[in-house]
This record gives sequence, C-alpha cells and structure tokens, in this order.
Amino acid sequence: MKHFFLIAIIVLFCSCNHSEKDLYPLHNKKVLILGNSITENGRYVDFIEYYLRKNYPEKPLDIISVGLSSETVSGDSEPDHGFPRPWVHNRLDNALNYTKPDLVLACYGMNDGIYSELDSTRFNNYKKGIYKLKDKVEAQGAKIILLTPTIFDAAQKKDYLLVDSDTYSYNTPYAYYNKEVLKTYANWLLEFEDVPVIDLHSYLSKIQAEFKQIDSAFTLIPDAVHPNETGHFFMAKKILNDLYPEISLEIDYSEVENLKEDSLYNLVRKRRHIRSKGWRDYIGYERGETVKTNDIRPTIDQVQELDKQIGDLLETLK
Repeated sequence: MKHFFLIAIIVLFCSCNHSEKDLYPLHNKKVLILGNSITENGRYVDFIEYYLRKNYPEKPLDIISVGLSSETVSGDSEPDHGFPRPWVHNRLDNALNYTKPDLVLACYGMNDGIYSELDSTRFNNYKKGIYKLKDKVEAQGAKIILLTPTIFDAAQKKDYLLVDSDTYSYNTPYAYYNKEVLKTYANWLLEFEDVPVIDLHSYLSKIQAEFKQIDSAFTLIPDAVHPNETGHFFMAKKILNDLYPEISLEIDYSEVENLKEDSLYNLVRKRRHIRSKGWRDYIGYERGETVKTNDIRPTIDQVQELDKQIGDLLETLK
C-alpha cells in the first residue's frame, strides 16, 4: 500500500527531469493547510515542520496553516450550535488568491457529519464540498492532498451520547459517530484515484486500539473530538511516513516530552502560531462575527525575524 501511495505521489508531483520540487513533496513550494479546530490547534503542523527542518535544514520550507475552529467543507451546521458553522468555501477564494499555494493539504470531516447519524444529505454535501475544494485548488494550478478525518472517541463523552434522537450535536453526539459516519467519510475519500489521500482515520484507530489493549482508559482524544499532543504527534508521523518515508519517527512518549525543551521546536512552534493567526485573520472568516485584517506585513516581519533565528540555530546544530 505504501509503495502504491508513493507511486501516486511521484505521478502527481514529478516531471521528467525530477526537480527538487518533485523529490520533496512539501519543500521548494508554498504549502497551504486547511482544516477545522484540529488544524487551528496546529500541533501536528509544528511536528511536521520541526522534523522537516531538522532533517533537511538546507531546503526551503514554506507552510501556511490556516485551520479554523468549527469549520466544515459541507456548509452544514447543527441547530443548537452557537452560530452557523464556518464554511471553508466562504474564505477559500481569499485563501488561494492571497497565499498562491503550489500545494494544498485539507483535513475535513469531523464537523461535517454534525455529530449525528449517517445522513445522505449531509454526506452528499460533504462530497460536493470536497469536489468543489479540489476543483478550485486545481483551477489555481495547485495540487491537493486530502487527509481523512481523525477519530472520535465516544468513550470520552459516554454520559452525553445519544442513539435514535433528533437532537444530536457536538454536546450530545451520536454514539456510533466514529465507526458509522467518520469511517464512511474516510472510506469515500480513499476512493479518489487522481488525488493522494493520507489515511489518518485508520492509522489513529489502529494506534488507539493498540494502546487500549495495554490500558483500557488510554485515549488520544480526551474530549472525544480533539487529539491531545500525542495524537497530534501520531498525525504528523503518519503524514511524514507517507510523504517522507526516509524520516524515522519512533513511537515514544519521551520524544513528545523532550521536544518541549527543544529550542528549535519551540521556535518552529512560535513561528507557526504567529504565521497561522496572521494569515487566518488576513484571509478573513465568519465565526459568529466577521474577522478581517487588512495588513499582513506585521506578520511577515515577525516571521522573517523568526526565520533568521531558526536559520542561526540550525547552523549551530550542524
């Protein structure tokens, strides 16, 4: 399966002369990452950037991550949500026009089922939203990689789960949301033949199941929806395993803890946070209120200063 995926990557990203852009899927190009609150939290992006900078210090890396909490690709929202959920297509044109990416990574699905039973209308809205996203990205001359939705851990909301109800929501979710809805959405994404798909859902399900055999209380998703830091580490591990199989990330809790004292990691994390917020606000969005700034220059200046610090630090680590 891994060899098949790598062949797909080569077909989509390689030209006959095998340029630097082709051989390193996230390097030598501008990468835009879209998603919901899991991507807004951004820890998996921090891990990805850290390991790419550490393993390829000389190669240009330009990732703009602009996840937005509550967002969907479907445009659906539950009645008792405090405001209509943001729809990525309301900001997608700005995101593409302002950042001008060569490659887009997109992770949607967790919110798109609206924490309810599998419903044909919602599922079709999800499909249409993904197709529309793919078409708009490709119309800009960019490539797209889709990420399957992460996992929902129902055990973490056992006191609020519902079955056969008309009032499902984030606060009172469907008991079988993970295996009946998110798994269905993930499987549908995996049917794409002309777009690389990284299967976070199956990978995280496997990791979670393995750890639960050792400790039944173990979870990567302590609030049922959002991965903890270890969950984000495994997300990054899967993405890097698929795109950069030569990078070896061991499954080791101490690695996550040790990074908290790592100067390079902390600089990369600070840079990602500043850049994400600056570009998210500059692109603009509606989430109960309209947010839109008109000047990205302060963010660019801060990022350039951090780039210098990161470059200096990488020189000392050679």
